[in-house]
Amino acid sequence: MIGWAIEAMLASALLMLAVMVLRGPVRNAFGARVAYALWALPALRMVMPPLPEGWRGEALPVLPALEPMTISLGHPVATLPVETTNSALGWPLIALGLWLGGAALLLAWQAVGYLRFRYNVLRLGIAVDRVGSVTVVQSAATDGPLAFGVFDRVVAFPRDFAARFDPEERALALEHELGHHARGDLVANWVALAVLALHWFNPLAWIAFRKFRADQEMANDARVLARTGGTARHAYGCAIVKAAYGRAVSPACHLNTVKDLKGRLKMLGKNKATRMQTATGSMAIMALAIGGLAFTASGTQAAERVRAGMEDATGIEMTMPEMPEMPEMPEVPEVPPMPPMPAMATAPGTRHIAVQQHKGHDTIVTVTTDGRTTTYTGEEADRYLAAHPAQTPPAPPAPPAPYPPMPPVPPSRRRRAMPTSPN
Repeated sequence: MIGWAIEAMLASALLMLAVMVLRGPVRNAFGARVAYALWALPALRMVMPPLPEGWRGEALPVLPALEPMTISLGHPVATLPVETTNSALGWPLIALGLWLGGAALLLAWQAVGYLRFRYNVLRLGIAVDRVGSVTVVQSAATDGPLAFGVFDRVVAFPRDFAARFDPEERALALEHELGHHARGDLVANWVALAVLALHWFNPLAWIAFRKFRADQEMANDARVLARTGGTARHAYGCAIVKAAYGRAVSPACHLNTVKDLKGRLKMLGKNKATRMQTATGSMAIMALAIGGLAFTASGTQAAERVRAGMEDATGIEMTMPEMPEMPEMPEVPEVPPMPPMPAMATAPGTRHIAVQQHKGHDTIVTVTTDGRTTTYTGEEADRYLAAHPAQTPPAPPAPPAPYPPMPPVPPSRRRRAMPTSPN
């Protein structure tokens, strides 16, 4: 489990780097929406299980092996005995605890900040419209248009939204924020935050998260412009500039922030991608995803070499030792059956008589003598019983007679004390 987790972290970080390199050329060639789809690769790699045993082999590409470097000191070096203890097992577990603890703290911090922001926006806001399942509010707790909420979906505008934006700009801003809900960008933000939390110690992941958010906004811009046409580019650019501000909440989708202003405006001046470009780019991304995930999958020779290199560098075995097999329980011998109880010896000529009398039926007498049984019914049974009367069992001894009661004892008369003389 630990080895798979380390391989998944290294592979997803490698895919993040690849996406950051490819996102610009892909956006120029196939459009912003295809470039945004590249970010699914690191997330898919984090949840991809190891390859089955039958799929592992020489078919997948293998990284070239590095020859180990040998340094000769000219004289023998004494080797110290290394004690094999269970302390080596503790380091992976400690690292695993720190990793998961940091991830949980980052997610909790983001969730608390989002809930506090959502509470303030709704507490200081009023609902002005409802578009489908999305509630539109105006609030004093936000500086620009934004969308938030996965289940209870909301689009929020500042209180001075009508004064700062003209009607066309307000319509484009609303279309942009509704597009985030329609495209599922709010769900994608939480998935990206989960990946970032697992990479909380990796600076590359923080840079990749900002690039992911920028590509998300550009992909939504391309959607808005495709629906409204090229004539709205000027008004849409004005809306982006007016909505620019510095503070942002990670789970929410803001119309614009100051950091992304230059790239967003530069993208508006380009022609939108044709359907053929989008289809070609989608097929290329699918092929790239299959190849990238297969190359970095756990169980391939490339992943095994990466794991071996990490083990040599850190001195920590990334695979948990296998638990020893439990010894087989010895078979319990079967208990031989108890021998039958010997029949009680009876004296020769012993006779057993069984009498059955039923109301309304004849009497049945069964006589067993030395193992031979004879049955008499009706009058024969009555004649047999008359000729062989049953012996009555002796009466039990009478209990001993109780002792006779003691006669009452008459009360004794006390002698009266004689008076003593005064002398």
